[in-house]
This record gives sequence, C-alpha cells and structure tokens, in this order.
Amino acid sequence: MIPAHHPSVERLLEHAAGALDLGRRMVIESHLHACAACRRETRLAEAIGGALLQATPPEELHIHALARALARIETPSPPPRRANPIDAPTDWIEVPRDVLEAVARRRRWAAPGVWVAPVRRERSGARSYLLRVAGGMTMPRHTHKGIEMTCVLKGSFVDRGVVYGQGDFAETDEAVEHRPAIAGDGECVCLVSADNSLVAKDWVGRLFQPLVGI
Repeated sequence: MIPAHHPSVERLLEHAAGALDLGRRMVIESHLHACAACRRETRLAEAIGGALLQATPPEELHIHALARALARIETPSPPPRRANPIDAPTDWIEVPRDVLEAVARRRRWAAPGVWVAPVRRERSGARSYLLRVAGGMTMPRHTHKGIEMTCVLKGSFVDRGVVYGQGDFAETDEAVEHRPAIAGDGECVCLVSADNSLVAKDWVGRLFQPLVGI
C-alpha cells in the first residue's frame, strides 16, 4: 500500500512546526504512518526548523525564570495513569490512540450502514470524528464551512472521479460541492477533521445530517 494523495507541502510544514490543532494533526499523523515519502518530507522540515532555531539569537530570560523552573521541578508530578490496552483493527492503517479510544467508547450507529465516533472537539468549534460507510453507499451532496481534512483508514471512496484509497489524504473547503461514493463492496472508514458541520445541499442530506451529527 503506497498512498497516492498527500497533504500539501504547506500542511506538512505546519505539522512539523506544531501549528495545527490536535484534530488536524491526528489526520496528518495517520497519513504519515502509511506514507514513507511524507515522513521524509516531515523529518526534513523538522531538521530545517531545528537549524533555524539554533541560529536564532537568544532572548534574555525573565529575572525570575530560574526560580520558577526550580519550583516546577520540585513540585511532585501525579503518578501516570496506566492506559488500558485497546486493540487496533488489523485491517486499518496505524492511528493515534485517541482515535482508537473513540472507536472503543463513542462509536454509535447513525443510519443503516453508517456509524460515527466523535474523537475531539476544539475550542474553535472544529471537530474530528471517525466515519464508517458501507460499501455501495453514496454520501448526500454537500459542501463545507471552512476546511475538511480526511485520511482513509480502510477501504476507498470516489470523489469527483478521483479514487482515494487506504492511507490517502484529502482536503476540501467551501469551494467544493461533492457527493463521495464508497468504492467497491467493502466498508470505508475515514478519520475526518472539519472546521464546521457539513452543509447539506439536498433533502437527503438534511435528513441524514442530524442522525449522523457531522
């Protein structure tokens, strides 16, 4: 499996710089687990960023900086919580633990052939979620408010004549009105990060959206 669709260089740079919210970061990290080429690009960006940081003139520390740092060191840390193991689906690409927790604890069937599992809600209102759609199904026609990033964890879908398979990354915005369809007979599971809810463009979507909650 070699992904054919990738984040832009700008998105990879934002990821390397830590400039993305957690939801978007998880989508790109999932793609990186499956894509050696993008992992190389990200490591290069991180190396360049580290070199630039070393070349930056140092800033003068606050007069109480050392005292504050020592106070934090002396404050005992709470014992780490032992994370219960969560088995990852063997037919998915590798995903962050938060995604697996969403599947284990928050997955719910929203319609015949469709389940959704909320992963995270940002302060900005952006949300990330898992969406599973059965083979042969087509999403209602819709557009977006802001940006939506998607990574295919299992299966594939077709969008405007382009096939997105396992590990592939897709990004859309309000300029795109589309109706993705699941390719083949198998289910498709995607990790999605969206700035806002979908904007339904037909009565099927308006009926479907409250049930799915995306």
